[in-house]
Amino acid sequence: MKTKLILIAGVMVACGSSTPSTTDNNDNGSGSGNGSNPSSPSYSADGSAAQPPSGEVSTDPESPDAGPAQVEQDPTSPSDDANHALTWTQAPLMSGVTVVPNRDSAIVVVPAVSGAVDYRVVTIPDGVSVTAQSGGEHIAGSTIHCAGYRQHNAPQQSTRELMRQIEVTGLTGATRLVVEAIDTACPFVGTIGGSHADITTEDNVEIDQPAQGTFSVVTEDEVRKSYGSLVLNGHGNNAASPGRAAADISPKVLARTTVKVSPLGTGSAPTKTFFDDFQNEDQPTFVSSLPDGNGRTQLGKLYQNSKYSFYTYDAANSQFSFSRGQMHFALADWAQDVMSSNIAYPKKPVALSDTDYLHVTYEVGNDATSRRYWELLMCGSDTAGQTMGSDGKLKGNIIQTPFFMDDDGLNPSVEGWNCLQIFARQGWPFALGPDNSFPQSEVRVMVNKSGNLGRSSVVNVSPAQFTNANIGPPSWFRTQDGSGKLTGPILDDQQLIAPRTKFDVYVSRNRVVMYVNGEQRICNNLGNAGKLTMAEGALGFGQVLYHSAAERLEFNASYWDRRGQRFYIENSPFIDERDWDNVGYDEHVALPSGFDGSVCYTPNK
Repeated sequence: MKTKLILIAGVMVACGSSTPSTTDNNDNGSGSGNGSNPSSPSYSADGSAAQPPSGEVSTDPESPDAGPAQVEQDPTSPSDDANHALTWTQAPLMSGVTVVPNRDSAIVVVPAVSGAVDYRVVTIPDGVSVTAQSGGEHIAGSTIHCAGYRQHNAPQQSTRELMRQIEVTGLTGATRLVVEAIDTACPFVGTIGGSHADITTEDNVEIDQPAQGTFSVVTEDEVRKSYGSLVLNGHGNNAASPGRAAADISPKVLARTTVKVSPLGTGSAPTKTFFDDFQNEDQPTFVSSLPDGNGRTQLGKLYQNSKYSFYTYDAANSQFSFSRGQMHFALADWAQDVMSSNIAYPKKPVALSDTDYLHVTYEVGNDATSRRYWELLMCGSDTAGQTMGSDGKLKGNIIQTPFFMDDDGLNPSVEGWNCLQIFARQGWPFALGPDNSFPQSEVRVMVNKSGNLGRSSVVNVSPAQFTNANIGPPSWFRTQDGSGKLTGPILDDQQLIAPRTKFDVYVSRNRVVMYVNGEQRICNNLGNAGKLTMAEGALGFGQVLYHSAAERLEFNASYWDRRGQRFYIENSPFIDERDWDNVGYDEHVALPSGFDGSVCYTPNK
């Protein structure tokens, strides 16, 4: 008989025939059996959501520096890549598209188009078909990347912020792409994984009735079969059944252009010691079940491929897979109740120094709450050679537990190794400078001292930006200058399902420095108590999902309304997806030129 660990934690549209109205449901999501939901839309008589009024989508203000796109011949009515004519619906020319190329991907930046509810970027390989349906346009045989909406750890606003950045992945060379502004949101097609899985909700006391039942992880082939094309980053929801795939769409096209995009190429790696852009990666295979870590966890499993050891704990379904030049994690917490985790360790420990730095680089979807987020974790024995075997397996157990981020949290290392933990979370429900708003994000930097210390290993080296410890814990809710003056948000601008955010983290035994999309945002000295003592480190890239049923209720909390997390409420309530790319590290390097040491924070510990 299984034993559950029951733990309790201390742009506006949806899709196709299922689009939320502007009317909020004020039910508290208590699971009282009335079938209401923290974000339930109003419904029309046929059971689909009411159509949105005009003006429900606003334009996201963020736009990265980008170069002009190369516009192709006949941009509003292009042929496919084999020069076969296609029957596009008529649409005016979209002008002003720009591009930010990456190694095997690119961000396409579009202008604001009046009336647009989504933007999509469409590949046009030989065999693609375009047909007019019900006054709209349907595309089959393509890969379609969609813009989607910015997320907020804040109340729902009267409009959703429609992104103008569309991340296009899996580019192997110069590629012709059709860019369209459309009048309907791309559909959420379900969580995409390496294999099909069906998961049934178990915590039906906390979960509202419409979200109860079975939801699925689907494969790319299943998506193509159901929708005609592979649709990525669709935010349009199934309003009557949260967490399930939405109906297919044939939207009206408001503007169109065709561009040729060339990625930077994968020839030269930005880090030399280790780098992976997930080209031709071998898929992970199951190695063994794992022990319970002295009662910490259940359902532990180990997978490996040629480069990584993958550890997962307490998951109803856990998947590690590679596709379109990315490493893909999918994680559903067991019974929507417990602390589940996925983490990938390169199969060789890393070296640290007092005098120079370990540079870790990675790109990952950043949108975070208090119960789902990415983490960068490094743990190691104080004795050389005792952290990881030659087979890439850990020589100890590293298992996250609830409240690990608190001052009395457990060291993730069961054996009591020294650990450094860096992770993003959702901010805090109290006003903070410089603008006296609630911070919607945070980054916690903390150390676990080595030894058998029980609940006394934590050293939170982050700054106490809430000066009253009874209001908020030490954490990087804002950037700050050398005097401690708060200067701006830490990751509020990166609350995104896509595009991915690029992080560069530099670690010495005495300091952590973090760059976000090339901008220095954190310099955290570790102080005497936080100095790293590990002889070497197992470096892990991971994700956490903890008690997703409770998260669904908490989004609606009166003291901290976070119903701006529409994607998690409507589309992915009980499973967390993270796409990683361009993961690597270099040992014994200097800090980047332009590093500003005057803003470094030193804890008084």
